Order: sequence, then C-alpha cells, then structure tokens
Amino acid sequence: MGILDKDKVKRIIIFISIIIVSSYITMVYLLKGKQVIVPDIRGRKVEEARKICLAKGLYMKESDEKFDENVPEGAIISQDPLPGEYVKQGRTIFVTISSGLKMVTVPDLKGESIREAKIRLSQNNLVLGISSKVHSKDIPEGFIITQNPLPNLTVKRNTSVNVLVSLGEEEESYIMPNLIHKKFSIAKRALFKVKLPLKTVNYVYQDGIDKDIIIEQFPPAGTKIKKGDSVTLTVNLKESDKVYKLVNIIYNVPKGGLVEKRVKMIILDNDGTREVYNEMVRSGMTIEKSVKISGEAILQIFVNNELVEERKYD
Repeated sequence: MGILDKDKVKRIIIFISIIIVSSYITMVYLLKGKQVIVPDIRGRKVEEARKICLAKGLYMKESDEKFDENVPEGAIISQDPLPGEYVKQGRTIFVTISSGLKMVTVPDLKGESIREAKIRLSQNNLVLGISSKVHSKDIPEGFIITQNPLPNLTVKRNTSVNVLVSLGEEEESYIMPNLIHKKFSIAKRALFKVKLPLKTVNYVYQDGIDKDIIIEQFPPAGTKIKKGDSVTLTVNLKESDKVYKLVNIIYNVPKGGLVEKRVKMIILDNDGTREVYNEMVRSGMTIEKSVKISGEAILQIFVNNELVEERKYD
C-alpha cells in the first residue's frame, strides 16, 4: 500500500471517531436533557417562588402545609430537591407551605388562683402576662376577677393573657371611740354593732366611781382600727359582784345540702367573747347546750362559717 493510501485510511479513521464521539455527546444530551441549579425559594411567597422556578424551566408543587412560628403564613418552609442541586429542566420542586402561627382558644380563668391559671395557660400554649390587683367583695383574695384577652377568643400561640386578681374585700376601718366613763352595757352594744370583738374584760373596783363604768380601754381612743380587731375593756366592778345565770341553747341544724355541717356558737357577755360550741353535726339534728353567761349576752350561730342567727339574752 502506498503513502497516499495510508493517509486516506488515517483520515477515514479520524472522521469515523468524530462521528462516534458526536453521536455519544448527542445521545447523552438527549438522554439527560439540559441541567439547571435548583434555586433557593425557602421563605418566599408561593406565587413568587413559582415564577422563580418557571424562569429556570422547573415546576413547583405544594406537597404539604404546616404551622410554623418562624415562617410567615403562605411562605415556603422547605423544598425538595434542596437549593444548589443540579436537576434536569422540567423537574418538579415539591414544597411545604407555612400556615403561620397555630391559633388557640383562650380558657376562662375567672375564679382560679394564679397557680391554676399558669397551668391552664401552659396547657393551651399561652403564657401569663401582667397580674394587676384590686379589692373585690365577690371574689376571694388571690383569685382571678377578669382577664384580657377574654375567654373563648382565638389567638396566636404564646400570646400573653393579663389578669386582674382580687385582694379580697376591702377592710372597713374605724376610729376607736372614747369609751371611758361609759356604761359597760352601752359600750358593749356599740362595739358589737361595728363588729369589733370584745376580747377581754377586766374588773377593777375603784371608790367614787359608779359600778359598770369603763375606766380603761385598749386600743386608746382615736386609734385607727379595722373590722375584726379585738378590744379590751376594764370595768369598775368587784369580781364578787358579777352575777351569772345558766341559759339553755337549743338549735335545729338545717336540713338539705351537705350531710354534715360545721356548727359554731360564740357568746359575747360581760366576760368578753368566747366560743362555746364548734363541731361537725348531721343535717336536721337538734343541738342542746347549757351556757353560763354574765349580764346581757349575745349569741351568734354560724353554719359552715356563715352567720345564720343571732340571739340576745338579758
């Protein structure tokens, strides 16, 4: 074979090689298609993200929806494939859409303690906010009067609920009157009227002063005192001059309600204030009690700590 023939064969081999390589590249391109980089569409609104994908020759499909406190409602939380991956044009990007903060219902906290309210709010994915305090005659001290937001409203999770807490009924206050030189029976009734218990009565006899006249008092006249504070009086009278009598107390415990009730009796007489009966008794039973009293006396009867009756004994 001549030199010319060898050159010809070489050219033919090169030509065939070029055809084979070109065919392979064409086949790979046809099989794989054009590749693009997946854009980052996380945090973007749905329509904006869809346009970004289309511009890359990609499609977008909403595959799921979840509550998310960090991603605004209607924005994308996550995507598949992830940003930066190479994919063929025409590929679908699956996304999860945010429903925003989960909404919850505000519970009714009225009448609950702060501790109970904290637990209820935590169970409902809410938090206790500002606790203000005010006096209330209807709600006991330490319990909630009202709240903001109001019960049954729908709010975002972790919303603060502010409450108004009762300080209890505002205590009445008085200026202690001057009882010196007053008749004991008159002073006793005056104290009883404003619910100032006569805790102790002391008896000291002084010549030149009428019997049953008050010669000392505590607290002193002009002192600011509250309802329920105790008073001590010293009366001009010999202990031997005190007269006692026996009274028979009969009380029928009300029927209905609880099977057992606590009944308490308190006597106010010339010896001061004292408890003469305090027991749990069955509803409907009759209580009989003999009590020794000195002078004019007042009997108070309480059922389950509620004053139900007052009796006077001369």
